[in-house]
Amino acid sequence: MTLEELTARGTAAMEAGQWAEARDAFRELLAATRSPAALAGLSDALFFLGEIGESVRCRERAYAASRRAGNVAEAVDSAVWLCLVYGMSLGNQAAAKGWLARAESMAAPDDGLSLAWVDFCAALLATDARRCRTLIERALATSQEMGDPDLAVCALAERGVVLVKDGDVQAGLRCVDEAMASALGGDGTSSYTVVMAGCSMLTVCDLLGDLGRAAQWTQAAGDWMKVYGCPYLYAQCRLVHGRVLLLTGHWAEAEDELGRAAESTKGVFPGMYHRAITSLADLRVRQGRFDEARAVIEGIGAPVESSLVAAALALVSHEPLTAVALAERWLRSEQDGSGSLVPPLHAGGQRSSLETAAALSLLVEARLAAGDLDGAQRVAVSLGECAGGPGGAALLSAYAVLAGGRIAAAQGVAEAAAACFEDALTLFGRLDLSLEAGRARLELARVLASDQPVLAVSEARAALTALDRLGATHDADVAAALLRSWGAGGRSVPRGTGVLTRREQEILGLLVRGYSNQEIAGHLFISRKTAAHHVSSLLDKLGLRNRAEAAAYGARLGSLS
Repeated sequence: MTLEELTARGTAAMEAGQWAEARDAFRELLAATRSPAALAGLSDALFFLGEIGESVRCRERAYAASRRAGNVAEAVDSAVWLCLVYGMSLGNQAAAKGWLARAESMAAPDDGLSLAWVDFCAALLATDARRCRTLIERALATSQEMGDPDLAVCALAERGVVLVKDGDVQAGLRCVDEAMASALGGDGTSSYTVVMAGCSMLTVCDLLGDLGRAAQWTQAAGDWMKVYGCPYLYAQCRLVHGRVLLLTGHWAEAEDELGRAAESTKGVFPGMYHRAITSLADLRVRQGRFDEARAVIEGIGAPVESSLVAAALALVSHEPLTAVALAERWLRSEQDGSGSLVPPLHAGGQRSSLETAAALSLLVEARLAAGDLDGAQRVAVSLGECAGGPGGAALLSAYAVLAGGRIAAAQGVAEAAAACFEDALTLFGRLDLSLEAGRARLELARVLASDQPVLAVSEARAALTALDRLGATHDADVAAALLRSWGAGGRSVPRGTGVLTRREQEILGLLVRGYSNQEIAGHLFISRKTAAHHVSSLLDKLGLRNRAEAAAYGARLGSLS
């Protein structure tokens, strides 16, 4: 095969999202020629395959080869790429700033497009809000003037981040939504455009606690993902995506995504690695696997970063004062940056409301458990102030209403508490937060017990069913114990034989059709590991031994329906 044919093969494979084939073609091309194009092509293929370290090494070689060949524009492109990846996937701000300076030094004064990409990168790394806005507006204007669709989409998406942080939430969301539509609609020429726009979108959703928007855009990206894979490839974006999956009850997918984030950052991005690992520990807490959660956080030796998970563990161990101290430590580290979890990126790097809202809610619960009603009220006020900030985030509002219900219940004002818990149940339900909705429903059942016992039992049974279905074993056991204490019985069937989740029902149907785990993964746009987890889970719930029994069981259900 000629060099031209190898180049064409690699390029075509990249355009088709066939990353392994592209990698092989560019490796073969590289063996015959040390051209910058071959190195850059191989770097791109490796990046989309998740081999970040090797991808960076190839790109650095591509930069050097471009410099030797006197191709300044190619060298600037590589420097920009390295700035972004060092900053967003490896957490190395010094290297990111160094490559930004290199790109700026090389770009010719009349090379407006290269300078616009420099402005874009500088906006991501800047910490001053006014400078961020100036840089991103200039990059966007230049991209439109010079007709670069990729920069136009990326800069528009990042403009959305800047506007949201500046308090102009609706304008920011409009920019992010337009950029995602443009990227997925094919306005850009590179898969990186979807990756970058997706990262900006998730950053905004993280800042606002807008889980619904993140889920909707992920759903809209289904066709793109079928061809190219998950677009959330930068470590920060992958972690936020994992947190969204975690909160919305997609626990098998969350474990897979968070595991990938941990794997890609271990040894190269300590702050992000610790966040990924503590998120996995949070998952274990939600599942009721407390000993595993303790082992996970003890294994990383990061007491500040893991203090929120440790607080949750202390609370379930009936150590409320310890829980208060640990939750406050975590919140202090967020406010003053002492935790140094993640360097500031995306125009200033504001902390995540997805975790902060949960931390404040947990602190309210812990202070109430410690008998500190006044302290709980003060925290609830802070949570309400956050919820009343720019955007009126639904997640923050839900946690604020839940906190209000808990305080009213502690004061003995059952009617007010019930109203708050009903509102919290509605808000969490709209956000598809199954665990939080189940917990709010259980709180509602408790305050209804004295005046409306029949309704209380009904609510507790509904909570038990939902929590069992989710796999939240500890919370489900609490619900079952509450029902037994009322003489209403606990579970009608043993735990573990409960109703299948919607995803497990889908997979059962595919097993009936004879799909393998790999075919299931491809059909549902999930990893093979996640597919295997679902198959194992449904076999366990149904008490079946193997796939053949599951297929027969599913076929019988189909014939009866």
